[in-house]
Parts: sequence; C-alpha cells; structure tokens
Amino acid sequence: MGSPSKPVPDPLAEALEENQQLRSSLARLQTAYESCQEKTKQQTAAANEQLQQFLYAASHDLQEPLRGIITYAQLLDREFAADPVNADSANRESTSFILSSALRMRELLQQMLVYSRAGSAKHRKAVNLNVPLQMALLKLAPEIAACGAQIVHDPLPEVFGDETEIAQVFEHIMSNSLKFRSASPPEIVISAEQGTEQCTVTVRDNGIGIDPRFCEQVLLPFKRLHGNGIPGAGLGLAICNKILSANQGHIQLESDGEHGSTVRFSLPV
Repeated sequence: MGSPSKPVPDPLAEALEENQQLRSSLARLQTAYESCQEKTKQQTAAANEQLQQFLYAASHDLQEPLRGIITYAQLLDREFAADPVNADSANRESTSFILSSALRMRELLQQMLVYSRAGSAKHRKAVNLNVPLQMALLKLAPEIAACGAQIVHDPLPEVFGDETEIAQVFEHIMSNSLKFRSASPPEIVISAEQGTEQCTVTVRDNGIGIDPRFCEQVLLPFKRLHGNGIPGAGLGLAICNKILSANQGHIQLESDGEHGSTVRFSLPV
C-alpha cells in the first residue's frame, strides 16, 4: 500500500483564515487606539482644568497685594496734590507712574480672571441672539453715547449656547469697534446667516482696521497691535475665541487695514 496522500491546500480557505486574522488584529489595534485617544482626551482635559484653576488663583490672589499698592499710591498722590508748593515734582511723577502702572496691572488681572472662566458654562440651551445682543448694548451704553456710535442689526435667529457667554462675545467685539474707531463716528452693522447646523453672525465696523497679517494673531491672549495708547488688556478677542470654542463655534477676523474690520463667529443651532 502506498503512503496516504497529503490534503491539498485550499487557497480560498487559507485566504479567508488570513483575512479573519487581519480583521482580528485590526480590531485589537482599533480598540488600543480608541483607548489611547480617550486617555489623551482625559489627560488634556485634566491639564486644561489645572491650567484654568492656576490662572484663576494667580489672577485672584495677586489682586490683594496690588490693592495695597494702589491704596498707598493714591494716598501719596492726594498728599502731594494738597500741598503742591512743598511737594517734590520727582516724587509726584514717581507716585503717578506707580499708580498708573498698578491700575494697569489690576485691569490685566481682572481680564485674566474673565479669561480663566470663559467657556466654563455647563448649561447651554436655545438662545435668541437678540437677547444677549441687547445685554451687551446695555453694558456698552455709556461708551456708545460718548462716541456717538450707530449700531444697527437685523432680527437675529436662535442658536444653542449660553446666553451670558454669548453676550460677552457681542460685548468684546463691539467694544473693539468702539475703541479702534476712525475719525468718523463708529458705525457697526450686525447680521446673521442661519445654516442647517450653524448660524454665522457678522459684525462689520468702519474703524481703523488692522493689517491683514495679524488677523489670526489678535485672537491670541495679550496680542496688542496699538500699544498702550488705546485702553485694553489684549484679551477681548481671545475671550471670544475661548467661549466660542467651548460652545462648538468659531471666530475669524477680516480686514484690509483701511476700511474697518469684519468679525464673523458661528454657533450651533
């Protein structure tokens, strides 16, 4: 009798088995990837939370010694003002410099506090944009009246977000338009375009505008293009950017540097 014949390999069965092994390996890799992605997400969230807590604590706690500096500088300034004949001019200038620098630092710390909390709202809902816009207009009423600004807007739709935070976005954008105005009275036009998933709000002004090269940079914290001649901490648009990112939105700035600026921001509907 001859030796038993070996089974003939079945190419199709082998290919199917190899395919199944590849599928199993791919599934394991996918599970490992998703696990790493989740861990990275959790670690990033924890790091961001720690950073926000640090910013809040630092900006809050630093205001206490700063209040002492401001108080004593103000007392010295009043004493020098009450006796200008015997007051040394150099001391008066030094005191004035200390006071103005301390007040500037207080403004920066206050804006850092606002920035640290921006986008932290937990309860978002359907919001009629006309409401936060009116909240912002009410807060800016003194500045609007002082420079004779004209602000017009279309009826605005509803979006999904936090009413108070959206009011902050309107406030900071319009505040920039009022501060960086041209020789003409400020004109601000607000409109909105609603899509199926997001609503885009456009805020146009007739101010001095900015160099197009810096349109993205001004969305970063403490980015100032006009020095200390115009008040502000350089955090307004950064706060807007942080709020909108937390609300699944987006912001962008457009300008040719000559004919005002256009800010567009989007929010989910």
